[in-house]
Amino acid sequence: MSFGVRDRTRELLRAQLADAILAVFLERGYATVTVEDAAREVGISRATFFRYFGNKEDVVVTSVESAGIDYAAGIRDLPQNAQCTGWELVRTAIEPVVLTATRDPDRLRARLRLIAGEPALRARLRERRAESTEELAAALTERLDEPLTARVLASAGLAAVDLAWEEWAMGEGADFRATVDSVFECLEKAGR
Repeated sequence: MSFGVRDRTRELLRAQLADAILAVFLERGYATVTVEDAAREVGISRATFFRYFGNKEDVVVTSVESAGIDYAAGIRDLPQNAQCTGWELVRTAIEPVVLTATRDPDRLRARLRLIAGEPALRARLRERRAESTEELAAALTERLDEPLTARVLASAGLAAVDLAWEEWAMGEGADFRATVDSVFECLEKAGR
């Protein structure tokens, strides 16, 4: 039992450190802040930094992932007899992303702009997206009984969310829900 508690405590501390270090990146610029600068600024040693993160990219990835979005949960929570198209299922799956964006939009927009400005960060987060795509595809397969269709929908749907993030982050005061709905309308229209 204590091992599980220790792991949860470590992950909580890791997420808190990531948020604190990310704030330094946002304030002073990702490229200009060294690991030593970031560690000093949040009151930890360089060794402690590397105990929790492999590099600066890990900080940003951890901060983004600490939201803990489970794309498959919305689909699993639907009643078994719910009649939904594939796109409606994907849209249901990404609703937690929409809710996350409404909690603290200014902070999230700043993070997304940081990521958009750093090719290495964009690439790293896209790599991590593969895991989410597989999880979403598995949940869709349970509903659709068509693994290839589920994989296509999951891949296209999460790519659409990434596009919505980019569009939303660049516009001051833009409504994320409206941006996502607009992107999904384009997908549905193109599919007809």
